[in-house]
Amino acid sequence: MGRLARRGLLYFAAALVGLAGCAQLAGIDQTSSTDPDLVSLTVERISIGATVSRAPQDLSASSASFLVEDEAAVEGFTRVPADLADVNVWTAPIATGTPPVQFDLPDFPTPRQHVWELPSRTFSLGYSVYEHPNPTPAPDMASLTVGATLPTPYVAGEAFTFFSAGTWNARGFTGTELPVGNATVLGPTTFPFSSTSKITGRPHEKITTADAVFVLRYLANRLSGVMQADPFDQTGTDTVMGALTEVPADRTLDVTIAPDAVAARYVPLRPTMGPVNRSWNLAAAPGVDVSATLGIQLHAGSVAATAPGALTATYGNPFEARGWRTVLLWATSATRTTTPPTGTLPVTLRAELFTYTEPTAGMMLTLPVGLPELITFDGMPLSTDHLMIPRPTRSAKISMSAAGTDTMYQVQLFELVPNMANTALEYQFVIDATSTTKDLMLPPEVFVPGKLYTIRASAMAGGYANIADGDLSTRTLPLSVGFLDSGVFSVLP
Repeated sequence: MGRLARRGLLYFAAALVGLAGCAQLAGIDQTSSTDPDLVSLTVERISIGATVSRAPQDLSASSASFLVEDEAAVEGFTRVPADLADVNVWTAPIATGTPPVQFDLPDFPTPRQHVWELPSRTFSLGYSVYEHPNPTPAPDMASLTVGATLPTPYVAGEAFTFFSAGTWNARGFTGTELPVGNATVLGPTTFPFSSTSKITGRPHEKITTADAVFVLRYLANRLSGVMQADPFDQTGTDTVMGALTEVPADRTLDVTIAPDAVAARYVPLRPTMGPVNRSWNLAAAPGVDVSATLGIQLHAGSVAATAPGALTATYGNPFEARGWRTVLLWATSATRTTTPPTGTLPVTLRAELFTYTEPTAGMMLTLPVGLPELITFDGMPLSTDHLMIPRPTRSAKISMSAAGTDTMYQVQLFELVPNMANTALEYQFVIDATSTTKDLMLPPEVFVPGKLYTIRASAMAGGYANIADGDLSTRTLPLSVGFLDSGVFSVLP
């Protein structure tokens, strides 16, 4: 899963890259079955809005099967359907072994398939969703009127953003909506609520008193002012007005990095990637205690390869009283573009290497995770584009080479499909697999002849102290992630 950064907001990648989109793995453990003859998976839903709330995840519309190795079976394993032992607990009667589990969750717009292969008989998952609890659709044809007085006159180049934590909406002010000259008033501007971006990807949801609504002011990517609206339940024609207060840059980011050493990490990658970009970002994150990192950008910048090893910047975090502590992202990335010979639409593929953590003065910021250098499909290197892969009839073995101090590995299968504008190919999630080893399994039925695919291989270091016990619910920062997108391939009939 990639990362989305925009002025006024910061959307970090999910710590566990597989649950991309509106959800990701985070949270706390919850009691599961202790029957020694049962294997189990327990799921808790963690709603991350202005505050964090937890509740059992209703699994009645989802399904799970444990995959028991069986060389005599056509697929190489036997599927044992799981029973819903409780509203949020799946179990299956398997007396021995640590079988993988394949399951889906109620992701938007359709459930997503996941495979876990961990050395445990009990699995626990905190299913983290950016939302306030029990969201409802926004009123039809809803509009907002937004304005604010400014503590200091407007300066050309400043940016303003409307932002709602809970419904996770954002909208920038542009053109004639901006103040004129040395004005000390923004707006008021009336706009359709549907014109706000929906950071989670779900349809627009009603703002409630559980949400925190702001107008944010930025100067050169640094948060310089904030206005918090009084809590309200959205009716359809609502006004958000108030006075911005100045955000003093009373904190200093003071860390050590090695920007000149990053490019060498990308050289061995196959397929070869383009030039490496480097950046940093600070955000105030409501879900920091469950390692969920979506939040309000405090400051951000790019880093040149020739930059000194000391990274310093000033910023302020006016949201700490809410418990929204500061999260730092040190990110590097590279891309490449290819056009499959069967069409005319290009696709851009990525490799990334990044760390996010809570910054402390004088800390050494490293990228300790292994960056996958090569991905193989049943032993076939996916080092070039436009390969034709024999359609697997048994579970496909996806392997990666990655050298680092790694905690966990993951592969994601994406189908490449035309975007809505029919100008390029984009990623469409199919399935992911997670393991503590670099060899991961994907079931054969997910590969459809004639379709175009890429596989994203990820390595993760830190973050999951109890993964050997099947616990992907206990998470802490720092966490480092490295991933590579394979060559584009299709499957033979």
